[in-house]
Amino acid sequence: MTIPFVKTKIGADPIIVEGYLAASPQSVFRAWTDPRLIVQWFGPKPNSLLSAEVDLRIGGAWKFLMKDNGVEKMGFEGKYLTISPSSHLIFSWSKFETGSKQTRPSLMSQVEIVLSEMGSGTDIRIVHSAIEDEAMRTGFSTGWEHGMKNLQDFLS
Repeated sequence: MTIPFVKTKIGADPIIVEGYLAASPQSVFRAWTDPRLIVQWFGPKPNSLLSAEVDLRIGGAWKFLMKDNGVEKMGFEGKYLTISPSSHLIFSWSKFETGSKQTRPSLMSQVEIVLSEMGSGTDIRIVHSAIEDEAMRTGFSTGWEHGMKNLQDFLS
């Protein structure tokens, strides 16, 4: 039986995601911060990203661009606020779209990731907070569930 990663009611703020990953905290941290690895697992299914850019320093920007569906591109971007290698990341988060239906980026929200060594693996806790509306929170909850399953499979 698979236990869902998203622990909060769909649409709630904040979104809390928790789970166990069969990899060291160092490997999990690298999967979150190395663009070559991020593009392999992040998104609704593996290899959903066209690109990932990471400037891993306080105030450094990150940007993930989803594959083009022929009309518009969607992605996520933000800045790193806290970086503690192999244990803690905090970054701002905004969704954007480009193309024929250009819309404004979403308001900035915040993602905090805490990694704790547990035996030969890692307990991960993600708190995504200050998301502007319930519809967006619902979409992000689904996205986190798929993304964490992808990360779990990638690290196994």
